[in-house]
Amino acid sequence: MENLHKVIIVGAGPIGLYFASKCEESGIDYIVLEGSDTIGGQLTRLYPEKDIVDIPGIDCIKAAGYIELLKTKINLKKVVLDARVSSIKISDKIEISTGKTAYFCEFLVLATGLGASVPRPLGVEHENECDNIIYSVKSFDHLKNKRVAIFGGGDSALDWAKAISAISDNVHLIHRRLEFRGNPDTIKDCKNLKIHLPYVPSSIVVENGKATSVTIKKVDSDELVTIPVDYIFVNYGNIASLSSFPFKMDNAFLVVNNENRVENKVFAIGDVCQYENKTRRIAPGLKEADKVFKLIS
Repeated sequence: MENLHKVIIVGAGPIGLYFASKCEESGIDYIVLEGSDTIGGQLTRLYPEKDIVDIPGIDCIKAAGYIELLKTKINLKKVVLDARVSSIKISDKIEISTGKTAYFCEFLVLATGLGASVPRPLGVEHENECDNIIYSVKSFDHLKNKRVAIFGGGDSALDWAKAISAISDNVHLIHRRLEFRGNPDTIKDCKNLKIHLPYVPSSIVVENGKATSVTIKKVDSDELVTIPVDYIFVNYGNIASLSSFPFKMDNAFLVVNNENRVENKVFAIGDVCQYENKTRRIAPGLKEADKVFKLIS
């Protein structure tokens, strides 16, 4: 049978690449199908400068650096880009179609993360007119001594706050809750960082296609604070737009059992899967990959 493999991995983000490296190391026949034109998923597209600190055996590594490390552990000829899955059929063998090509496998591992996604906006009028409202970071170099407002309370927002406050003494971090979702220890030594809790964005002033200030409102009162800015960084996460897989889903996520099994010989690992107390971070996704690999190898 043409295009027959023991394992097909859908998704070339960090979890899919890690699973591919396990197959490569063990000599298991595999192929990786990636719907976009780049390897690395959100770590490449949105957070290449993010520090990752929860990978076993690695104290700290930039997101882009981790993807480069994983790429050295696989055969890149086995990664097919622009191969968005259009259908999955289960019979004696699993058939995956990309519209152009049909692939067949014994085991299917879905590691699509959040799939195609767009950043969640700040949610204020005239936001889309401003070229200095940013939703991802490729480099911090141009932010030296700039006035920056960061919105969000997750790990990525805290990472941004730490990195930017190291090169600027006018950085504001705004979160809508009294407690951060991310690890607050990330910013505990950031002396230049001004923290606003709990506040939400209220409005922006726009001049010549740029936001020159942002006004925030305290959640439990009418108190307003206006912050002059050169840049606004928004880290409210992404709005997922997953492919429509023919499996049980919980909102946008694939429901799996305690073996990360979707059904029979189909598994889901990383952000795409859902189970009780699921945590969407890299380290738990790597553990899920290890668990599934033991089941199929």
